[in-house]
Amino acid sequence: MANIQKLIRKVKYKLFGNPYYKRELYQGVNLPSFRENQGLSENQDYLQSAIDQLQAIQEHKAFEDTLSFLDFGCGQGRIANGIKYLKLPFHSYTGVDTHELSINWCKKWISIYGPAYKFLHLPAYNERYNKQAEKLQKLPFEDNSFDMIFLNSVFSHMITEDIQFYLDEFSRLMKTGGLLYITGFVEENVPEMVENPTDYISENHGALFRVRYEKSFFLKQFTDRGFTIKDFDHQGITRTKQSVVMAIKS
Repeated sequence: MANIQKLIRKVKYKLFGNPYYKRELYQGVNLPSFRENQGLSENQDYLQSAIDQLQAIQEHKAFEDTLSFLDFGCGQGRIANGIKYLKLPFHSYTGVDTHELSINWCKKWISIYGPAYKFLHLPAYNERYNKQAEKLQKLPFEDNSFDMIFLNSVFSHMITEDIQFYLDEFSRLMKTGGLLYITGFVEENVPEMVENPTDYISENHGALFRVRYEKSFFLKQFTDRGFTIKDFDHQGITRTKQSVVMAIKS
């Protein structure tokens, strides 16, 4: 059955082209025709989701001409498109993801915005998204490289040890006073960490589909690594019911 499905996909790609490499021009930005993001099939919803997050960030740290931005788990460049649409000032944007097709799409359609937009495929191990890789990888950037680090729906698919590894990396990479923005499934009065908890939000689909954390335990991972919690918004992303943490590098 799997071989038949692969054959069907190959025929479709030959007739209509690979949907991963197509784009839709909307409001002056290039949006992916085929989207990985949950519940964002409409162009306006897709773009507005980025606008909402960027405007929330600006309440705590303004974009400026010298700002270096790391989008960890950038996917198909949703936040990069939001930055472009809002015409926010910045010095450099770097998008990193384990999904090579998404990175290739970004290189094709978002890099054309200018040399300040750069994308990197990082084949790091993740049981859900990249089982073929051998292990977690240190990020190939120098210490104190970024003023802002953004993760949307990344820690929501990671166990504690992986989160600790990357928070250590973000502490290394972040300039003093820099802002870290992260979303995840965080609740009070629950066990410290549960992978795919039953009867929580909706049905689970596969490994690391939804990793839920207890609030005080989750926030302690940040403060133990030199971050000060600036804001916590419980289920602030209403579409996915993920909470938002914004923290400053002390």
